[in-house]
Amino acid sequence: MTEQLKHIASQKANFVCKHTGDELLLIPLKDNVADFNQYLVLNELGGFIWEQINEDCSLAALQDAIFNEFDAPLAQIEQDLAKFIPQLHQYTCAK
Repeated sequence: MTEQLKHIASQKANFVCKHTGDELLLIPLKDNVADFNQYLVLNELGGFIWEQINEDCSLAALQDAIFNEFDAPLAQIEQDLAKFIPQLHQYTCAK
């Protein structure tokens, strides 16, 4: 999953982000133009995760950040990340 996080971080410059209340829209850029036909809507937690991911991000650091921000059980955080990170990786790879 660490490699997936690094790849997502490397692709972040290819997306425009727009906060809409508790949601975050990820809009891919193609030839420096936003492609509004391919956007992804992230809930509050998904948006938080997106914003935490960077080149130095580790899974442990991400889990700690989520735990500190949302005070969720660590087991639930681990399960959620195990599902979410591969999906986010697939989305960022497809663009």
